[in-house]
Amino acid sequence: MLFNNMKVSDYSIVFDEIIKKNNSNKLFLLNGEIGSGKTTLIKYFLKKLMVNSNVSSPTFNIINEYINHNNEHFFHFDLYRIKSRNELFEIGFDEYINSDQYCFIEWPELSKSFIDRSYVNITLSLRDQSSRDIKVTFH
Repeated sequence: MLFNNMKVSDYSIVFDEIIKKNNSNKLFLLNGEIGSGKTTLIKYFLKKLMVNSNVSSPTFNIINEYINHNNEHFFHFDLYRIKSRNELFEIGFDEYINSDQYCFIEWPELSKSFIDRSYVNITLSLRDQSSRDIKVTFH
């Protein structure tokens, strides 16, 4: 699926289409340059999934965990600073992605070798300061 010239106010369209075609997949890989809107899209998705917490980028923490009112857990990873597969082992990455909880992974390149189940790949491309092109593929 390709969504062209999307503004943040249009993210409900992206979310609704992904959920419609997703078949309950809870693993999302987000790709894009710095500033392309990966964290903003995750914030929007978590809001739609009833997470009321202040969602922020886990750039320094590597992972943030959120819980909604249904006691569902959501894990938000920023792997930008991860340099090796060994670092992913050290944080228990494989346990998180196999937990059947929602996982949103920014900068997923090193993590792909850990993934042996279906996932949603989302690539954001900066069009200008206020709009993005968003490509969604299901794997």
